[in-house]
Amino acid sequence: MMWPRSRVRAVYIVAYGLSAAASAGALCRGDCDSDGRVSVAELVTAVGIALGDRPTAVCPAADAGDDGVVGIADLLTAVSSALQGCPSDATPTATTPAPVESATATPTPTPATGSQDPPTSGGPLLAWLEAGSYLGWAAESAPHPSSGPHFGGVRVFVNDRLLDSLERGLASHPSGAATVKELYGRGSQVLGWSVMVKVEDESDGGRGWYWYERFNTSVFADGRGVGGCTGCHSAGRDFIRIPFPLQ
Repeated sequence: MMWPRSRVRAVYIVAYGLSAAASAGALCRGDCDSDGRVSVAELVTAVGIALGDRPTAVCPAADAGDDGVVGIADLLTAVSSALQGCPSDATPTATTPAPVESATATPTPTPATGSQDPPTSGGPLLAWLEAGSYLGWAAESAPHPSSGPHFGGVRVFVNDRLLDSLERGLASHPSGAATVKELYGRGSQVLGWSVMVKVEDESDGGRGWYWYERFNTSVFADGRGVGGCTGCHSAGRDFIRIPFPLQ
């Protein structure tokens, strides 16, 4: 069931202003990446699921009632987890995803021709990613914990157009600017990717960006202006939230 936006909006406002650590090692309701705490970004993800912008599978921990639906009561439970932490005897229910054997984190010294321009549709993009076509881009030095709902460890790569825009401090990035975020879960193997590609000079509330996210065999975003993605990334400079200079 899709909850009326007017009812969810109040919870969204409250959730967006909250952040508190939960007890280490305990699974919090709303703890999407199972790191023992519920972050603001995870609360926003839970709201996106309640609005119908993202599937429940992107954060099963948000479904406090275990009924396949995230509703108002589930959102309030997640907010409570963020504020008060979790019971010390909370039992984790999340499972570590199985590795995707076709993905690799091994850099290739010679990127494929045209690798500065990722495809903007799921099938061709997945093949492009699995070929490591982005591995010649500027990148963070190593994986690190995600600050958002991206399943655990991440490492960010940016193409030349976005790198130039970030270096110049532009308020709006040019068409063709792109970033690839490798998703590691809790291990050291690439299990998926999050991709952003600017497809128009005007961002148009996020509709000028193409969004893609795949983790293991599940695809959570594949299109322009995906609500759950634009909601989180609207806080960044033209929807880019990467700390810069790259760490």
